[in-house]
Formats: sequence, structure tokens, C-alpha cells
Amino acid sequence: MPHFTSPHLVYDHRTATFYDDWVSLATTDGRIEADYVLPDEERETPHAGYFFSDEYETTGAELHYTNGNWMLHIHCKRDVESDTSEQATTENGTVLGVDLGVNNLAVTSTGTFWTGDEFDHWRREYEKRRGELQEHGTRWAHENIQSVGRKEAGRFKHTLHRISNELVAEARENECSVIVFEDLNDIRERTGASWGHKWAFNPLYEYVEYKAAEYGIDVEQVDPENTSRRCSHCGFTHPDNRADEDFECLKCGYENHADYNAAKNIGLRYLRRNQTGDDGGAPVGVRLNSGTLNANGEYEPPADDSARAGVHAESLRL
Repeated sequence: MPHFTSPHLVYDHRTATFYDDWVSLATTDGRIEADYVLPDEERETPHAGYFFSDEYETTGAELHYTNGNWMLHIHCKRDVESDTSEQATTENGTVLGVDLGVNNLAVTSTGTFWTGDEFDHWRREYEKRRGELQEHGTRWAHENIQSVGRKEAGRFKHTLHRISNELVAEARENECSVIVFEDLNDIRERTGASWGHKWAFNPLYEYVEYKAAEYGIDVEQVDPENTSRRCSHCGFTHPDNRADEDFECLKCGYENHADYNAAKNIGLRYLRRNQTGDDGGAPVGVRLNSGTLNANGEYEPPADDSARAGVHAESLRL
């Protein structure tokens, strides 16, 4: 827990959470939430150029107490593009498939899940706060409703930045040269997502796209048709293969989480689309948590695990 040992103390992302117009800080008496006192928004200030820019991310802060006033000095950084020769590209790399949904905001072909529970919790909390303020019908209430909206946008922006960072880190860790999403057009109708979820999918994709580019990783979209109904193990497609979050192939009996199965199919669709000829450095497989799937949907164990070639173990990380 942070303690004053000088006229200021240092916060990082474990002890401070930053939003557009307020901050949550850990103290010896628990968490507090403090609103910023900012200059006129019409003026050009460092706040607009750095803190409110999507190109910069907050890395920490220093809290100063001087003459009875609290000042929070927020640290921002932007990763600059490096020379292409220095980027972590991998010739004949692999594909990371990503499925987007309601219960799980994102699921990768490597078996990592980002659930929508936190997103849904805060969306309900902010709706509740707005409803309570609307009952007052005063100018003060109207101004506070706007403030709640800014806090909501800031919280969700921070959450999506975190998830996008972790998605790109997942691709880098697994030496993937491409991250593949389903086509975002009509995703609300396909998934039954609320407007709030639909709002989340587009910025998440955009954040992943520009952050992945810094490491030479491409981000693509593919046609999502039947990716949730197709068996990633044998290719059999049937509407009854999927029941809510459970997937069981009616042909081969393959069972797994439905979103995980869909993430593998999204990666396979890109792989097949881009390996119709001699593509040189085209990706050679869809990355799983252990081994890969080739364009034919056949499992290939890790190169250093040939003794387990007959074993296709899949574990999921939550």
C-alpha cells in the first residue's frame, strides 16, 4: 500500500486506475475516487494531447501534496514504430483466431478467455446511477448524468485497452504473425449482443490493430458464417452441434467450449483463404495452447514434443 515517505508518493497500475475525468487510488484506508480539476476543454493542453489521446497509455502517476493542494502527475507513454528489420515478425508464422461474444468478450484459439462479467457489472451499475439521477429532474442531476457517462466511457476504454494489450501479448508469446477476428458487420444480430457489447467490439478491434502493427503482426477479418456450428476437429457443420456455450459434434463426438471451437474455426478460415497457392511466408497453422492446426484441420504437436504426437490436449485459461 502506498505511504508518504517524502512530499510525494508513486502509484502504478496495481494501486491506481485512471479514467477520463477521475482516478481510483489505493490508500491506507481503502480505495478512494477523486475527480480531476481540469482546464477549459477548448484550450489546447497536455491533457488533450497526451492523457486523452488513444495513442498514449498511462503507466503510473505521482501524487504530490503542496500548500494544501493535491496534484496528480500522470505518466503517459506511446510506443514508437521501430524499423521493420527490428520488428518481431516471424516468417511462416501462425494465426491466432479470436471469437467475440456476449458472455465472453473474446476467446482465442490458444484457449484464453476474457469474460464479459466485469463489463456487464459496470454497465448495470452506471445504468442504475443514471436512473436514480433522472428521478430528480434537476439541472444538477442532468450535469451528473453527463459525468456518469464520461466515467462509464473511461472505465470501458481502460478495460478494452487492457484486453487489447493482452491479446497482442498472447500473439507475440505464441509467435503469431496474424490475429484474425470475425467480420464485425452485423455482429450484434449474429450474437444477440446489446448495444453496449456492439460498442465494445469495434474499439477493441481497432486497439488490437494499431498495437499489433507495432510488432509487425497483421490483423484481419474473415466471414463468420457457420464458425460456431462447424467442428474444428472434423469439419462437420450442423446447427445442433452447438447448444449455448457447449459444442459437441454430431459426427465425430468432439466436445469443447463453443466459443473456443469458433475461435479455432476463425483461424482456420483465414489459413485456408490464404494458402491456396505458393504464398511463401504465409502462416502455416492456427496456434493452439499446445501445437497447431494445419490448413486441413489436422493437429500438429509442438516440435519439441514429438513423443506426444498422438495426444491432442487442450486446456483453457480463464
